[in-house]
Amino acid sequence: MSLHRDRESPVLKPRRPSRSEATTSPRRSLRGDGPSPDVWRDKRVWFAAVALLAVVGGSIALSWPAPEVEPERVVLSEALARVAAGEVAFASIDDASREVLLVLGDPATTGSPQVDADGSFALPEGQQVVAAFNDGYGRDLAAAFSAAGVPFTGEPRPEPDRLTPVLTNLLPALIIVGFLLWFVARKGGFGQYGKSSRGPAAVPTTRFCDVAGADEAVSELREVVELLHDPEKFATSGATVPRGFLLEGPPGTGKTLLARAVAGEAGVPFFSLSGSEFVEMFVGVGASRVRDVFAKARKHERAIIFIDEIDAIGKARGNGPSSGANDEREATLNQLLVEMDGFEGSGIITLAATNRADVLDQALLRPGRFDRRIAVPAPDRVGRTRILELHTQGRRLGDDVDLVSLARRTPGMTGADLAALVNAATLEAARQGADEVTASHLESALSTAMLGRERRSAVTTDRDRTITAWHEAGHTLAALLQEHADDPVTVTIVPRGPAGGVTWMSGNDNAFLTQEEARAKLVTAMGGRAAEERLLDGSFTQGAAGDFQHATELATNMVTRYGMSTLGVASLSPEQVVNGPLATQVHTAVNELLDEALGQARALLQANAALLQAVADGLLLEETLHLADILRLQGELGTVTAG
Repeated sequence: MSLHRDRESPVLKPRRPSRSEATTSPRRSLRGDGPSPDVWRDKRVWFAAVALLAVVGGSIALSWPAPEVEPERVVLSEALARVAAGEVAFASIDDASREVLLVLGDPATTGSPQVDADGSFALPEGQQVVAAFNDGYGRDLAAAFSAAGVPFTGEPRPEPDRLTPVLTNLLPALIIVGFLLWFVARKGGFGQYGKSSRGPAAVPTTRFCDVAGADEAVSELREVVELLHDPEKFATSGATVPRGFLLEGPPGTGKTLLARAVAGEAGVPFFSLSGSEFVEMFVGVGASRVRDVFAKARKHERAIIFIDEIDAIGKARGNGPSSGANDEREATLNQLLVEMDGFEGSGIITLAATNRADVLDQALLRPGRFDRRIAVPAPDRVGRTRILELHTQGRRLGDDVDLVSLARRTPGMTGADLAALVNAATLEAARQGADEVTASHLESALSTAMLGRERRSAVTTDRDRTITAWHEAGHTLAALLQEHADDPVTVTIVPRGPAGGVTWMSGNDNAFLTQEEARAKLVTAMGGRAAEERLLDGSFTQGAAGDFQHATELATNMVTRYGMSTLGVASLSPEQVVNGPLATQVHTAVNELLDEALGQARALLQANAALLQAVADGLLLEETLHLADILRLQGELGTVTAG
């Protein structure tokens, strides 16, 4: 599903929001994007500041060096007497402070300190004595120490480094705590963790005329617009107004686009969130954010809350062992259930989207919460045509482009797939310098989307090319010659993606698979192995491994689910198929289907050996053949078809 603009479609005029509904921008500080002054009124912010001061004070107290023992102060005469008595191990003369420091001890055992190149040194251990001297007496002291044999230095005493230990221990703590405070301030305070980060809601510009490929979903959602425009119409009849709508479908079908179109048609504020936005590392934050979002919506007279990927918080409770993550998710889900119960009489509508509706909690799906479940499937052929027309608007298309034919060849593609297809074709045209997008550009883009990008640089031997050509020719003929099989659109031996060659079938939009069509698919899958046996005189390679996997899966479903085998119509569980008492019978029935399909493929190729050789030779020559080329060879050589 994608956008489609239909100017002739009736469009409800969106209601202009009243003055009371106008939202003002959040208050900002004079310094720009900084936190609001209200942040600093939060007691928890002040508590964090006090805690920071405590950390800083403790770090300083622990890092500050212990005070050294002050030396004993004596008169100079007593100091010289100790030098004469041989009680001094080392002396230091400081002319700047006019003091002499003596370290008492035995010079023979204490030794002299090692003086570094910058003049710094560490004093030897021992009792210290300090004495003052007069100006000019330092030279006499040096002579006295030399005469007594006392090692000394004339440099000032080294001061202990008090700043480095403090910075080493305190700086990391300051950086961490400062970052936390900055982060909290940017978030608006501790209380903001439980609030949604989205700004004021706006009215989308998308309308229902911008939606293509989901006509039924659009028709159901028009009721939401009527509920918001004229709620009295339903209240008069006594009907209970639905409060929630669940959009379910595969990815890329446009569920979010539909939700925006509903809000745009109704002209009401649109609160768009994802289920993962309610998940946070802090316990209780998810439930708080749910309350915040619904509180914001209730400030408006009418509004739409859209929760994308609601399965992130809406999974069924009680599955598996309990854990912290599960408890937090369940608390968020419980809060969502409570908030949705409070919509009675309000103009709030809840929309949600998921592609896994089977895992949702049943409490979400009961009446009064998500009353309606709206399917948004992949578009049909008509829807795909409208989507292609939409995405090719504004692009110059060649005269050979047929969007209806292209839509027929893209069954199962969603709106997002088709948008990517058109964009890839446009890029291909730009790379080639073309002024318009032609059918060949679209064909190349479709081949890349379905088969993978060509690997022209891959090195392939002649032997491998021959085996690949015969293998793909076998698939092609097996599909072409069966009445109930899909036609081969394109076959190539150019490596694409992980495959060395690919045969692309046309496909269809049929919802039902008949027994004949299922058996034809098995025969087509076995055509590659049957062709290899003809080329290699009964031998074969491992190239059919992927075909066997696909065929085995289909045959197993035919036996255990579809009732298309001799085993009967019983539906068997996977446990019974693998380990149950019927496992042997299931395996036998599956092998019978596969052996029968391989035998039919061998017979088809045997009867049409000339055409098989011609298709294989054409692949070796051209590398890629289209259905028209194959039909031309069939017309020249003739075929024997299978019923």
